[in-house]
Amino acid sequence: MGLLRNVALAVLGVSFLTFVALFGRLPAFRRTPIGFLHRVIWVYIPNGLVRLDSFLLGGRALYCWNRSGRYLMRENHPLVLVFFVAILSISEILFVPDAWPRLGTIHRLFVPVAIALPYIFLYAGVVSKSFITPENIQEELKRYPFDRVLFHPGNECSTCHLLKPARSKHCSLCKACISRHDHHCVWLNNCVGRNNYHYFLALLLSLSVLLLYGVYLGYTLLDGTLQQILSPSGTRWSKGQSWSTCFHFWALAIADDIHIGTVFLLAMMTAPLALGFFSYHLYLVWAGTTTNETAKWDDWKADIADGLVFKAKRSEIFTEPTWPRDESIEPKSAWPGTSDQMLILTDGEPPRVGFLVSTRSNSIIQSEDENAVVDPRWVRVKSLKDVDNIYDLGFWRNLLDALKLPVR
Repeated sequence: MGLLRNVALAVLGVSFLTFVALFGRLPAFRRTPIGFLHRVIWVYIPNGLVRLDSFLLGGRALYCWNRSGRYLMRENHPLVLVFFVAILSISEILFVPDAWPRLGTIHRLFVPVAIALPYIFLYAGVVSKSFITPENIQEELKRYPFDRVLFHPGNECSTCHLLKPARSKHCSLCKACISRHDHHCVWLNNCVGRNNYHYFLALLLSLSVLLLYGVYLGYTLLDGTLQQILSPSGTRWSKGQSWSTCFHFWALAIADDIHIGTVFLLAMMTAPLALGFFSYHLYLVWAGTTTNETAKWDDWKADIADGLVFKAKRSEIFTEPTWPRDESIEPKSAWPGTSDQMLILTDGEPPRVGFLVSTRSNSIIQSEDENAVVDPRWVRVKSLKDVDNIYDLGFWRNLLDALKLPVR
């Protein structure tokens, strides 16, 4: 009983800390206990250890830690991927041989499929790269138009020395610019981008199904054992039993069938993590954005809350082209999303007649004429909902794009 409790608490604790470490930095958790725990893990504890090391060891432990951390955090190594595959494989090796003789025909057909799919999608996600190269740069520039809110034409990557297509980002771990960059995934040892985002979604879905299926099978097998031992006559074994008695019997069943019981607990504790990841990325698809772009939108949201952002119609501001379109920098895109909006970032004062606009950013230079009146074409943006996202075409078309299918 004590061993079972300790195992359950350990698995639950690891799952909770993993959730806090991965999701605690999201804006939704910033002012919550989860956000505070994230800062404790990543800020307060490391800073405290640095001070302690400086006082006791003169900073030698920090030097060794930095060398290890530089490899773990700034090098593209497969340690987390190996750990993930090992946990998945060991759990299946423990569970399947003990469960197989007690499974029905349908389950014997479904179990191999449920086990194989995560490995297939994991492999596809690892080997599929979304690198932007000199050979495909023109194709990538055509893929998405520049919205001139998050992405502007003409910017060059300071590392790759290539033009930065819309929705791309340079990854310091992969050492390349990534098309439709979402995030660098340590579980894949690869960036999640245009060419493997659909595999990543499929991996999260198949892993969620596998874990939930493992919970179902574990519960069914352990419950069947209890039924057979405690009430072979057919009456429900838990009928009339108190919660504490039922929990006691479940603890005995798990301890007696330790392989199935341990994997059952592990699947039950980790399934919410996989479902949470999958749900979050479904939300990103629904919103027509990526993890990388969400951080950029958060910056705009903060500036809007401070009253620094103004909006106007581009066709009213530029009644005629002020510079020729350079097709090598900004080729025409087949992407159906468009917008006539123009956003600018100010010091809080509304633009005055005679201002100048930077063509590669959202900043302005106010008119030097102190008597210039406020330009009525500009309206202060009060909410992020008032800003057009040209990459959001509605959930179904966003999903088609995420799955690399044609969008019209």
